[in-house]
Amino acid sequence: MFFSLCVQVQATDADHGENGRVLYRILNGNSNGWFSINNQTGLITRGRRGLDRETSSSHVLEVEAFNSDEGSMRSSVRVIVYVDDANDEVPVFTQQQYNRLGLKETAGVGTSVIVVRATDPDTGDGGAVSYSIVSGADRKFQVDSSTGLVTTVESLDYETKTTYTMNISATDQAPPFHKGFCTVHVTLLNELDEAVAFFSAGYEASLRENIATGTEVVQVQAQSADNLNQLTYRFDPDTSPVALALFRIDSVTGRITVTGLLDREKGDTYTLTVVADDGGPKKDSTVVSITILDENDNSPEFDITSDTSVDVLEDTPMGRKVAVVLARDRDAGLNGLVNFTLVAGNMQDVFKIKTVNHTYGEVFVNALLDRESVDRYLLKVRATDNGSPPRYTDHSLTINILDVNDNAPVIQSQTGYNVSISENVGGGTSVLRVIATDRDIGPNAMLFYYITSGNQDLTFRMDRVTGEMVTRPAPPDRERQEDYHLTVTVEDDGNPPLSVGNH
Repeated sequence: MFFSLCVQVQATDADHGENGRVLYRILNGNSNGWFSINNQTGLITRGRRGLDRETSSSHVLEVEAFNSDEGSMRSSVRVIVYVDDANDEVPVFTQQQYNRLGLKETAGVGTSVIVVRATDPDTGDGGAVSYSIVSGADRKFQVDSSTGLVTTVESLDYETKTTYTMNISATDQAPPFHKGFCTVHVTLLNELDEAVAFFSAGYEASLRENIATGTEVVQVQAQSADNLNQLTYRFDPDTSPVALALFRIDSVTGRITVTGLLDREKGDTYTLTVVADDGGPKKDSTVVSITILDENDNSPEFDITSDTSVDVLEDTPMGRKVAVVLARDRDAGLNGLVNFTLVAGNMQDVFKIKTVNHTYGEVFVNALLDRESVDRYLLKVRATDNGSPPRYTDHSLTINILDVNDNAPVIQSQTGYNVSISENVGGGTSVLRVIATDRDIGPNAMLFYYITSGNQDLTFRMDRVTGEMVTRPAPPDRERQEDYHLTVTVEDDGNPPLSVGNH
């Protein structure tokens, strides 16, 4: 079952009075009290604790219907709750403070200053971020609401003001419109000091994850008109510690190289602020944006909610869904798309599996089932991604075929029985034993024996459990009746019962 706000489960009981009164309770899957159930109506609603999609996107509840705590008659059903995303996360900037040191006071209108970036783990509009300057720009700067690029909108004057500290907000696009904040510190250079300047205000590079350490990412370059001192390069100390652990910069050449293991699943973008310094106050900074490209280095993972063992009646019609598995792949793009196949245990293609949204594998009955032929299928379900080469993970699914009463009893002697007894024998004398078998199991194979015709004078009696026929205390009398044509019926205990007769 699936629902967004609430759902009502319902069970019926053919008994009357207190024996027919049905109560409900949640047995498993609700240890944290996320949900509550009305024990009278079966209505399931959210509990007092809030749900968090970012922590758990689904919950599996086992709901039981019962008559009383002491009663043995009960039934259960599984309810799967999928948590829709709510805009409950705040945008977070990659840095609390961004620095653009040494912005030329003669920078023209529209000059790129720095790029700020914030992320929001929510989905849809709740994860879309819009940037704006809250304060500190003095009408000199603006930020692109989509990209986070800060640019100049008016001419700058070092003699009027040398530094700007702006407060920039990132707002997501769904109610209640959460905001995150960062500061951007911009210092201006006096042109009379022949400031150090990077050739580019920003650099971009793309790397595949798992690339070898020592690989060059990009080379930044700056120059100083006076050329008095050797320029040195370093990362700004406010750069993310995670990025500093993965990259290094050569202080002389400005070459940035990889020093750690890049894993896109842990971080797909990094922003490095590089400072160029000639020993004086004439520093400049630039931003290096690094995008980590995905490789197919993760295999699909089956979710704990996937079915591992299910029971199916042998008369289940073809096309009926009997099991569901769930698997996800942490890779991106085609590498993260999952398809499901049955690779073992599916004798004569009795079952088939359908991939839904590259996440769910739904197992259907594809042929007629017969418990008397096969009573259990040990299926191997394979989740395969679309990478090159593809990666896969296998999952074991046991399908137990439950018996239905589809076989009538079979009497061992198909041609009947012919016996002779002496008249006047004592009561309880064994005449014969009828033997029958039934291919079903359980109550469906429990057999009962009856004399259904030919015994009008009640001369014979049959044990309904063993099938043994004996004489009654009044002995048979040949002068009164010299032969009997008895019909014995064997009936199983199924619902409805099946029977067979023999003479």
